[in-house]
Amino acid sequence: MNPNKKNLFIVTSFFVIMVTIACSFTKLISARGRKTEIPEEPSLPSLTAKTAAVVPSGPPYIEQVSGQINIKSGESGTASASCPVGSITLGGGFASGDGMKITKTMPDDTGWLVGGQNGSDQDLSLTAYAYCLHNDTGNIRVATSDELVSGGPRAVCVEGEIITGGGYAFETNTLDVYISTPNGDSANPGNSWSVMAHNLQGADQTIQVYALCLSKSNLTSTLVRDENVIYDSADSAVSFTITCPAKAVMASGGYEGTGVFINQVNPTDSNRWEVQAHEKIFLDGSLDHAVCLNLP
Repeated sequence: MNPNKKNLFIVTSFFVIMVTIACSFTKLISARGRKTEIPEEPSLPSLTAKTAAVVPSGPPYIEQVSGQINIKSGESGTASASCPVGSITLGGGFASGDGMKITKTMPDDTGWLVGGQNGSDQDLSLTAYAYCLHNDTGNIRVATSDELVSGGPRAVCVEGEIITGGGYAFETNTLDVYISTPNGDSANPGNSWSVMAHNLQGADQTIQVYALCLSKSNLTSTLVRDENVIYDSADSAVSFTITCPAKAVMASGGYEGTGVFINQVNPTDSNRWEVQAHEKIFLDGSLDHAVCLNLP
């Protein structure tokens, strides 16, 4: 080969090799500097509406919401009422016709549930009520207790909380609740919900008790009781009501009586708690209990 051509071939080969090395090195640097893309996880539903702090848009107030179902004779069903997003569920109640046995009146994730067994010979409606607090920065905690009926079942709020509502639930047809009542208020804290029931079978049974406990709120509470005992015949229904003191608003309530089928804020007067009982037992008496919140 001609020496000049040989030298040109060597130079050209060296140049090609250097260009190849430079290109490889540039790609390596680019690959190291580039961020690896990882496929994004599917986005989860936003919980902002449920967890965001409440910003009051006005003075606090209580709203009553309801939900109704129809239960055929001899059958069971569950009614529910949901509080609006941003409000706080304080408690709940129920209303039905004479002959409805209430097996649950309890909080759920959105408001209040009421279960009933229709022991009458006709179809009956069952209405669940939820009492919802607006424009308050407080928190509600649900205290629960699964207790033997013979042990005086009770769900308890802790120090710094005030009781605003409560209830119970059982699965069998062999219990008759005759006490479901709040205990304590801001001035005299007992801060619990008590339940007692007649056990219609030989073996002891359990019942679930619920208390709704309000904290981090500027509101205070007053527990009101009607200690007047009304005696009546066993085959008649009795009614009684109780009213909050001045400048207080009804939050929820309870009862002492047998066969209660109405336990609610009066539909025409939001400051009165109303109870109606079926087949009154003489020794039980009639005691009406309610929790009133003192609003600014």
